[in-house]
Amino acid sequence: MWLLRRYTSKSALIAAVAVGVLGFTGAALAANAVRGAAYSGQLSAPRTSYLVSFKVSANGKQVTGLAISNTPFYCGGGGPPVPVRFANATISRSGTFTSGGRYVITEGPLKGQIGTKLTITGKFGTGGTEQGAVTSSYPKSPVCNGKTSYTTKKI
Repeated sequence: MWLLRRYTSKSALIAAVAVGVLGFTGAALAANAVRGAAYSGQLSAPRTSYLVSFKVSANGKQVTGLAISNTPFYCGGGGPPVPVRFANATISRSGTFTSGGRYVITEGPLKGQIGTKLTITGKFGTGGTEQGAVTSSYPKSPVCNGKTSYTTKKI
């Protein structure tokens, strides 16, 4: 009887450790984010000149330094590039993240007001790839709102 209890306790311990290791490994593999790596890429056509870049934290749990080289504009107009930085984002167990950014107008009669609100969503793939979408909304000009997909890869 004692031998059976001892065997059962060891089996339970081994099973618990195995589940813990597999659970941890599964979460790490599901995310596919390369720890400590920098990623760079571009928006889909016709906005391929817009660059998306970020880094994955050393522990693989956060996207940091997330930026886009210019605010996507979906109506007439133009001007100099308006780079936007996004807040750091947590990478989920499934390898997804979402972050927000904004451009505050720096001159003219609307100075200090939010010109553009942006949301970026991404999902890590295999082989150092990642893809997602950037959504732009213009509070003062909703006709210019839009969404474009993008892809990045580990550099």
